[in-house]
Amino acid sequence: MNKNLLLAGAVAVAGFFTLTAFGGKTLEQQQAEVKMAIDAKIATLRSEKQLMCDTRVAEAAQIKYDEVLAARTAEMATKGTKKGVKTKGPRVDPLPQGTKTDPQKNRPGAAQPGNVEQQKERSGAGQPMDAQQQKKRPGAAGGGGN
Repeated sequence: MNKNLLLAGAVAVAGFFTLTAFGGKTLEQQQAEVKMAIDAKIATLRSEKQLMCDTRVAEAAQIKYDEVLAARTAEMATKGTKKGVKTKGPRVDPLPQGTKTDPQKNRPGAAQPGNVEQQKERSGAGQPMDAQQQKKRPGAAGGGGN
């Protein structure tokens, strides 16, 4: 009987250890915990790599900036400095200045100054009127009509 009692006790202890060893979790719960641990590790690794990459890019940009600055400084030293007005941006040449003439006088058929004959010969030009004809015109000031 002692053997049966000892054997039953051993089976009970083994069953207790077996059931409590995994914390009573199911397979899905265990897989979910493993997946969360893996995701956390990947996120930390990704942030570390991103930080390293950003640092390398910043260092490369600083080196390039220093090179460009040194090149400009060397260029300015070889050119020398100009005294006077410093302009920013590209220089623009001024527009050419034309002669000061009236465009109406340059058109074809226009009367040239001092050429009275040409004014009388123009086609479509009205004939000069004397004062009597001027008063008889309808719509003229002080005359005409009825």
